[in-house]
Amino acid sequence: MSAVLRWIAGSGWLVLAGGADDEIRASALARGSSDGHSVYLSFGDDVPGQISESERLQEDLEDLGAGAGYQVDVLAEDDETLAARLADAGLVVISSSRSVDDLRSGLLGAAVKGMRQAYENGALIYAEGLGAAVFGAHVLLENGKLAAGLAWVEHALVVPGMRSVQQSVRVQEVLKSQGDTLAIGIAAGSALALGPAGALETWGAKQVTITLGSAYR
Repeated sequence: MSAVLRWIAGSGWLVLAGGADDEIRASALARGSSDGHSVYLSFGDDVPGQISESERLQEDLEDLGAGAGYQVDVLAEDDETLAARLADAGLVVISSSRSVDDLRSGLLGAAVKGMRQAYENGALIYAEGLGAAVFGAHVLLENGKLAAGLAWVEHALVVPGMRSVQQSVRVQEVLKSQGDTLAIGIAAGSALALGPAGALETWGAKQVTITLGSAYR
């Protein structure tokens, strides 16, 4: 697996989880930096009088031992403040509270700039469910179209919840049309952890698969 995967350089860790799982969340907290605050990203999904998905995730992680942290709405903050808050973080958490389209558009720009700085400084970036999908070079939108992702994992199409490429005709089509693409399936209850100096681990049930595009054959 490590022979074909390439990801951005930095002192931190990028953890891509297939879905919500307390064992994986605890592993992420144990691996993360003790320096810096924790930031939980939301995407304008707060409803007055109701707890949001990102707030619920914060409560769960704090129950597991996460340090002090706070919510940051990527749609409400100005770019300078957003980038600065993320750059100083020791842990950045991205849930799957919105569609992959909203997650992608919300993270592009100031948010990814701040996350990149934090990651280079040693922070752990934890992305769960659809939040994990946007970190590949490509991402499948809700309408099935292929769009550019954040490209933290080179040539990759990250597909949370997928155990095998046989589950998705669309992913198979992408591997044929985009021959240099790698489809990374991360089943629920599993996570792919990418760290400094080429460190690569699978967590939980360890059901992480990599399928090579047509150019590799």
